[in-house]
Amino acid sequence: MCTHCLYRTCTACAILCPDPAPVTIHPVTTHPAEAKELIMGRVIVVGSINQDITVTVDRFPRPGETLSGTSTTYRLGGKGANQAAAAAHAGATALFVGRVGGDASGIALREELREHGVDVSALRTDEEITSGIAFITVNAVGENTIILDAGANGRVAGEQAAAEVELAPDDVVVLQGEIPPAVNEAVIAWTHAAGARVVLNLAPVYPIPAETLASVDVLVVNEGECGLVLGAPAPETAEEAVSAAVALHERGIPRVLVTLGGNGAARASDEGAVHVPAIDLGPVVDTTGAGDAAVGVLAAALAAGHGFPDAVNEGMRAGSTAVLSAGAAASYAGIAPVAPRP
Repeated sequence: MCTHCLYRTCTACAILCPDPAPVTIHPVTTHPAEAKELIMGRVIVVGSINQDITVTVDRFPRPGETLSGTSTTYRLGGKGANQAAAAAHAGATALFVGRVGGDASGIALREELREHGVDVSALRTDEEITSGIAFITVNAVGENTIILDAGANGRVAGEQAAAEVELAPDDVVVLQGEIPPAVNEAVIAWTHAAGARVVLNLAPVYPIPAETLASVDVLVVNEGECGLVLGAPAPETAEEAVSAAVALHERGIPRVLVTLGGNGAARASDEGAVHVPAIDLGPVVDTTGAGDAAVGVLAAALAAGHGFPDAVNEGMRAGSTAVLSAGAAASYAGIAPVAPRP
């Protein structure tokens, strides 16, 4: 494994580390086949996968200025890939539908997602374009700037999912806002035609028809995204978040989860509307992967037969686990398997 980019194959940065030594990047949770067979449905993630290149600096450069960074890391990124990894660590049979480019990053990303236990047989390689890349700069106080090139993610197509996967009614399909909106609409229709369920993490937010939004089974947004969807200020307290979740539910969305970072989350459905407190499992190291962990494990719990309130609780625990380690998918090793509903 490459000691510089932390990938199994040293192709992304061979010039920087021509003689990679075997090291362990992070432990990958593996679950016995018997445990996966107990979960009734699969988690099918149709979404984004990126090469995250993060450079730490003492301060951000001014226009035209060149600065030296203090460290550089290459890691798996993209909300779709992160959520698929989280579902796999929770014990679900997770399958990822997406695209990488015909470059060294595409090879590395496929391998790392596979190492998390995700089925990548439906991850296509597009030789005509580069993989999605996020260039991230983090300063000494933790502020960041991000430049995102969607790359192959922009070529994910709705028919790709239908061609690669035969859905069953117990399956749960997860979508995000990092692939073209038309793809999400097509996948939602395909999913419901098969009798399966859709979890939409509308991040980033994009204009979406009210009838499409009401057709998803679960909507997940954070407080800022919630305000954008409602066309109102973002909720600032737990009580306001519960009211906002109710307002979204009243627009016809069956189940709504509004995540609030360290303040937990608010959920609303026909089973009621409540604030779900955050779970304190230890010192917070990095919050990067918490939201995607919550979404992926929520989907795994639904696939395991749990109702929405229990699935939210499982997702919240996973998010609280993810903040104990650095990175996004790299922080998911501690996620506990979801027990199938008795």
